Amino acid sequence: MNKVNPKDMNDFDNPYKIAIIAMEDGTGDLHMCLVSSLCNKGDDKMMFGEFVRGISKKLIYEHPKTGFLIMSVSRDFWTGSMDFTHFVTEGDDYVRMNEYPLFRFNTYFGVSEVHYADLRDISARKALNMPGVILNALRVMACKGLMAGDRAKQVLRPWAKKFLSGLITLKFISYVGDDGYPKIVPIIQAQTASSSRLVFTKAPYSKLLSDLRDGARVNVYGMSLDMEVVLVKGNYHKGKCGLGYVEIDKVYNCAPPKPGYIYPDLSNKAVDFSKEPLAAQQV
Repeated sequence: MNKVNPKDMNDFDNPYKIAIIAMEDGTGDLHMCLVSSLCNKGDDKMMFGEFVRGISKKLIYEHPKTGFLIMSVSRDFWTGSMDFTHFVTEGDDYVRMNEYPLFRFNTYFGVSEVHYADLRDISARKALNMPGVILNALRVMACKGLMAGDRAKQVLRPWAKKFLSGLITLKFISYVGDDGYPKIVPIIQAQTASSSRLVFTKAPYSKLLSDLRDGARVNVYGMSLDMEVVLVKGNYHKGKCGLGYVEIDKVYNCAPPKPGYIYPDLSNKAVDFSKEPLAAQQV
């Protein structure tokens, strides 16, 4: 479909839903971002209010081909793609976004910009298949030890490793589909087999993941309802027992106070203030 079903519009207008977008980052990888205000504008356009400034707001205009996933409070979800076109800093949509309770009663700042996209396609409503998720989580648990890889390699910190193994942690994989657009699919059954590998089954959403190829670059976005978030990037590979895994080579911290890559470790450079220009010292 390339239009929003009128029956779904109330779910999209709820700012307390989960909405994630994925876009290219200019390095051959994708980037993912939580934008809970993502909703439809009529039946053929999408929009969201910018609440926090991050690199995703820049990337959606450098690489406007974007994928999205919306999950309602009743655990139904939709996937689709869109092309970002422009943003505004005033107008009816700007006022309406700032009147959402989620933003209106924030005493520090509200929505600063409203971003718009042309809707390219959107799926029908799908219910999250929790029985299938639990069954496949048991398969992963039984077999993940066979795909641990280099156990001495330290990529994920202990908290992130445990976090990405939890069944209460929502996990979503993104990659570039056959149509050239990023796509996002739930993989809540995924679990860490080691500090550098995340193992999962394509089931219960094998059809949605049918164009995920061996060797593809992927992102996995893990989040809790307490707004704990971690983003990992790496290559997908087929594994044993009908499972697959992500060989993690990048870890991105999405949360304040300082979003950014935390793996690979950035080297620290000493600053000699006696030699640095005054302008550099003041930054």
